[in-house]
Amino acid sequence: MLNRLRTRLILWILVGIFLSITLVSILTNINVLRKFELYMENEQDDRFQSVVQLVQNAYTTNQGWTKEVFNTIAASPLIDSFDIEIKDNNDTIIFSSYMESEVIDYHHNMMNRMGRSMMGGRGHGMMMRRNTRTIEDYANDENYIIENQELIYNEEKIGELVIGYIGPYQISEKDITFSRDINSAILYAAIISIIAAIILGMYSSGTFLKPILKITRAANHIREGKLDTNVEIDNNIIELQELVQSINHLSKSLKEQELLRSRLTSDIAHELRTPLTVLQSHIEAISDGIWEATPEKLNICKNEVIRLIKLVEELKYLNDIENHNLELKIEKYSLSKDIKEISASFQHQFEEKNIEFNVYLEDEIIIYADRDRIRQVIINLLSNAFKFTPSGGKVDMQLYEEDMNIKFIITDTGIGIEEKDIPYIFERLYRSDISRNRDTGGVGIGLSISKTIIEAHGGTIEVKSKKNEGSIFTIILPRK
Repeated sequence: MLNRLRTRLILWILVGIFLSITLVSILTNINVLRKFELYMENEQDDRFQSVVQLVQNAYTTNQGWTKEVFNTIAASPLIDSFDIEIKDNNDTIIFSSYMESEVIDYHHNMMNRMGRSMMGGRGHGMMMRRNTRTIEDYANDENYIIENQELIYNEEKIGELVIGYIGPYQISEKDITFSRDINSAILYAAIISIIAAIILGMYSSGTFLKPILKITRAANHIREGKLDTNVEIDNNIIELQELVQSINHLSKSLKEQELLRSRLTSDIAHELRTPLTVLQSHIEAISDGIWEATPEKLNICKNEVIRLIKLVEELKYLNDIENHNLELKIEKYSLSKDIKEISASFQHQFEEKNIEFNVYLEDEIIIYADRDRIRQVIINLLSNAFKFTPSGGKVDMQLYEEDMNIKFIITDTGIGIEEKDIPYIFERLYRSDISRNRDTGGVGIGLSISKTIIEAHGGTIEVKSKKNEGSIFTIILPRK
């Protein structure tokens, strides 16, 4: 189960979101807690200053430590959450007010609840209190805060205010509710995010896996020999589209190669069958005494053997150059001069067949190439143009330089090539003439050899053709 892409994709998404939520929750809670603590500390400072201001205003109003001052202070709700002692300049306590036990228990309870409700918050232990007490009795208690404030009137010290409280600050029910709401919001966000992650994982895995499963099935069909397989997906993801195109191209290419292989086998069988049949019939006739072993009959057998040897040699030659066993003898020479010589040697044949033959050459076109191999290609193309152009037709040959390259073009008005055969004419033994009319000769290997030679020189060879209208072969070679 864990080896499936769908399961792993969902798990990775869940793990990533869980880690992200956990990290965000921790950082958020820590940050909120810190801000909350700062806020509560500031609030506590404000309460402390309010008590100080209360005492000083009461003293100023009554011009001394009178009973009215102490009644005013005792009546104020500001001191309910504090232990307060007022000392005179002789360090004698002249006023005291202590928190009720219920208030103390309330603050302890609030601090403990706050500690549990905030992530990273700290709890506060219960501070034991006695019925008889002073602020100094709790000086060593870590949860009890004591603050001292000198009281000044007319720039003279009139006493000291000592305030004690359960610290570091005092918390109300609203504060507890606020902290709980924050943690609840984080928890709900985490739950919603995990649910969303599962849905997203299932959706995204489906988006990716459906086309991948289609492609896998198609690949299996191709492996089983079903080469008509074609994949189509409703998905605009570029990588998946490219993968589908590759699979479809592979299927098409394998189908074409299978057709070529089948045709190649048939072609080889045909090319071998004809001379072998001739040899068999002649040898049997001579052996049975039907024919005499005359020089003429033996010469026919010899020619068929030569044709077989030529076919085998050409196949071996093509195999060698396709396996990069072709060694080019690069030299600098005038291609214009070579083509003039080749065209001159063909001129008489074209005239005898009543074919108009025109040559358009730029003078002194110099090239770095294997002279014999390039001559072989040119002769092969001219031979094909001659063979497939009927009497009264025309063949044009051009040579010129263009953009640091050399272009060689042969145009004929021959029988042309059907559009379906054009992609395959450079394959070995491929001939569009299915009937294999030997009036046109050849074994269908010349163009394959020509293409390999041209590409070995870093060039290209292309063909444009229409049935019964003619063909245009274009060779582009780099000068060097």
